[in-house]
Amino acid sequence: MNLVASIYIKDNKTVNIKSGDFRTLKVYPESPIDLLSKFESAGIKNVYVVDLGSAKMHEKNNFNLLEMMSEFSKTNINYSGGMRNSEQVSNAFINGAKKVTLGSMPVYDKHLFLSCLTTWGYKKIVLAVDILNKSLRINGWKYQTKIDPINHIKYFYKKGLKNIKVTDISKDGTMGGPPFPLYRKIIKKFPNINLTTGGGIRSIKDLIKLKDIGVHNAIFGRAFYEGKITLDEITNFLKK
Repeated sequence: MNLVASIYIKDNKTVNIKSGDFRTLKVYPESPIDLLSKFESAGIKNVYVVDLGSAKMHEKNNFNLLEMMSEFSKTNINYSGGMRNSEQVSNAFINGAKKVTLGSMPVYDKHLFLSCLTTWGYKKIVLAVDILNKSLRINGWKYQTKIDPINHIKYFYKKGLKNIKVTDISKDGTMGGPPFPLYRKIIKKFPNINLTTGGGIRSIKDLIKLKDIGVHNAIFGRAFYEGKITLDEITNFLKK
């Protein structure tokens, strides 16, 4: 299982929020570039960068910071946040993203999302499945839909989708434990899909359990920033 470090960015700073609620915004002292260096030294090869300003505040994508991060590190960056058209997706790749994660576009314009899959390749585009109260939530987690997550995945899976990132919003940034039953259900229904999980990680034990149930990629964030997971633990985990 790949460990994926999350870095939420806002105004060129490293931040975090709980369950998508901006009232819980916390700014961390280390810059995104410094964190990239630390994660890379620990053996992390993939990071998930969430452009919080563009995702939730309709600000312009911070492609300048993305470019700097990609130039200062060999880590593979999966970039997400506020991309609604093909030009924004293209700019993300131009500025150093290795993957792009899209959540709202697939709901608003299925054909455009499918076009992105064929244009940039099925390995580079990730479908974000952000869930609250058993339904999809989009627009930076601000808008609750009535869309069933499993049916949503199934539609694109039949079209050749390879990568999904699943987040239980109620767990994100809470260190309340991952939704293991949800992940088991998805792995069983879509055995050939590359699953990335996000939200709820409390300790290295959660990462071990995710690996045991067959998760391919696990995103961790707040647990590291709050000292519940150390760089040494990450390094040791990756060596096993």
